[in-house]
Amino acid sequence: MARSVPPLLRNLQLLAQSGLEHLVDDPALLAVQVSRRTPLPVRTRVGAVLRRAGSVLPGTSLQALGAAMEGDPTGAEQALRRRSASGSRLHAAVAVLLDRPELVPDDAPALSRARATWAQGRLDEAVQLLHEAGQGTARHARRLESELRLLQPGFRLPAPGTATGSLTAGGAPALSSDEPMRVLHVLTNSLPHTQSGYSLRSHRILRALKDAGVELVALTRTGYPVMVGKVLAADEDVVDGIRYRRCLPSRLGATQEERLAQQVAEAVEIVRELRPHVIHATTPYPNALVAQAVSEATGIPWVYEVRGLAEQTWIASHAGAEEREAAASAQKVQLIAERDGELARAASAVVTLSRTMADELAARGVDPASITLVPNGVEPGLFFGWATAEEARARLRMDLRGAFVVGAASALVDYEGFDVLLEAVAAIIHDESRSSDLRENLYACLVGDGTEAPRLVAQAQRLGIGDRVVMPGRVGRDEARWWIEAMDVVTVPRRDLAVTRSVTPQKPVEAMALGRAVIASDLPAIRESVTGPDGETGALLVPPEDPIALAAAIRELYEDTQGRIQLAHVGREIAGDRRWDVLVRRYETAYGRAVAGSKEVSARGQ
Repeated sequence: MARSVPPLLRNLQLLAQSGLEHLVDDPALLAVQVSRRTPLPVRTRVGAVLRRAGSVLPGTSLQALGAAMEGDPTGAEQALRRRSASGSRLHAAVAVLLDRPELVPDDAPALSRARATWAQGRLDEAVQLLHEAGQGTARHARRLESELRLLQPGFRLPAPGTATGSLTAGGAPALSSDEPMRVLHVLTNSLPHTQSGYSLRSHRILRALKDAGVELVALTRTGYPVMVGKVLAADEDVVDGIRYRRCLPSRLGATQEERLAQQVAEAVEIVRELRPHVIHATTPYPNALVAQAVSEATGIPWVYEVRGLAEQTWIASHAGAEEREAAASAQKVQLIAERDGELARAASAVVTLSRTMADELAARGVDPASITLVPNGVEPGLFFGWATAEEARARLRMDLRGAFVVGAASALVDYEGFDVLLEAVAAIIHDESRSSDLRENLYACLVGDGTEAPRLVAQAQRLGIGDRVVMPGRVGRDEARWWIEAMDVVTVPRRDLAVTRSVTPQKPVEAMALGRAVIASDLPAIRESVTGPDGETGALLVPPEDPIALAAAIRELYEDTQGRIQLAHVGREIAGDRRWDVLVRRYETAYGRAVAGSKEVSARGQ
C-alpha cells in the first residue's frame, strides 16, 4: 500500500479521524471507552471523583459511570434506574457498558437505542431502528449495515485484480524440495503492542515455524495498532525476528467492508514480495474473509485456524445467567456460527485447539479429515532456569516471605471465574474453626487487567481480604514468567460456559512447564489440556463455580507438600509433550495438505 505521508503524521491523522467521528457520533460513548482503557489505579480514582460529582450535580449519569469505574456494578445500576438523566447519551452508554441495555429508555437518542439493540444481538432491529428515525444514511447506520453484510451467508469480499506482479491467478508458486515453505499470516493483533493469549500464541507459533525453516510475514488488521493508542507505531515491527506488517492507510475506510478491502490490498502487496505458498488466517472471521479474497485473486490456498467460537465468547461476555441465556438465542449468535462454519468449510485446511472444538466444527459440516489439532503449547525455554517461589518473589520485590500464594496470570474477565477464587481464599482466611498456618499465610495474586479488574478489587475489600490480594496489573511478557513462579499454586477457576467447555486455556500448560501445581475447573477443554497421553492428569480438578471445593483443594495442596511436588512433576512431564518446537510439525503437515489439495484442484481445472 502506497505511503503518501510520513508515518507519524499519518498516525495522527488516523487518530484524529477516529476521535472526531466518535465526538460527532456519540461523545458519551467515547468517554466510556476511554474510561475502560485507563490503568486500574487511575480508573478507580477517577471513578470515585465522578461518583462524588454525580451525587451533587443534576442527573445521575456521572454517578453511574463513576460507580462502574470503581467496580461497583450494583451501585451503577441503581444510579441508572433513577430517571432524572434517563434520556442522556451517557446514561445509555453506561447501560451498555454494564451489560444492561434494557435500561436504555425509550426517550434516549435513536443512536443510543440502536447501539443498545445491537449490543443485545438484535442486529436487523438495530439497523431498522435507525432507518425509522430518519438516520438510515448516517455514518453509524452504514457501519452497522456493513457489519451485518459480512455475516450474511455467501458473502465474500471482492477479490482484487488477478495480476500480482509475477504471481497470477494461475495458482500458488510451486514448492520444491530445495526451498523453504513461505506463509502469510493474517492476524487481528500482535506483539509488541498487545499482550494477550491470542498474541502470545501467535508469536510462539511464528517463532517455532521460523526456527523450523518456514519463511513468514504476519499482517494485522487495518488501523492497528494506531487505533488502540499507539501513535508512534511503524509500518512494520520485528519481534524476535518475526515481521509484523501493519495496514495503516492515510485514511481509514468508513465501513468494515472498506477496511477489510484495505487489508486485502496490503496483503496483495505482501504476496508480491513474499510469494507465499499458503495464507494462514486466524479467527475471528474477518481475517478469514481477507484470506479468502486474496486466495481467490492468486490461487494460493488458505488455512483457517479456529482458536475460539466467537459467538460463544460473546455469550460468555454477559455477566448474568439470564443475560447469557438471552444472548444465546440472539440473531447475532446464529449468524456468527453459520458464518464461521461456512468459512471453515471453504478453507483448504482447518486448525483448531481442542478435540471438543474439532467435534463442534465437524458438526457444522467441516470435513474431519481437513482438521488438524494443535493444542496450546509452551516454549522450550520454560523448562530451564526454574526459580523457587521465594527466589521469584525476591526478584519481584514481593515482601511475602513464608506466604502461600495462589493465583493466576490472565486476562481479568468474568468467565475466568476469579471471583470464585477470592471467595475460596476468604473462606479459608475467615474459617476460625480450623487452626492452621494457612489462614495466616494465604495470599491471592492476580496478574493482568481486564473488565473485571475494578470489580475484583471491590470484591476483595468487601470480603475483608483486600490486604491479602496482590494485583500488579498488566506486566511485560518476560516478567509474566516470574509472577507465575512466585506462586505456589496456579489456579484456573473458569466458569462452566459453552466457551470454557470448548476453548483450552494456555496458562495451565505454562504453569505446569514451570513446575507449579495447578488447580483447575473440571471442564472438557481444561481436562484435555492437562491430561497426558497415558490418561494421567497434571492438575487437581475441582467442580467449576464452587468456592468451597476450590478452598478444599487449596488446603489439600498446602497440607500435603509431597503431593503438591508430585502433582507438579506429573504436570512437567505432560507439558514436555506440548513444546512448540514439536507441535509446529502439525502446522507444516496442514500446510503441505493445503498446497497438495490446491494443486489437485488446479490440475482438474486444466
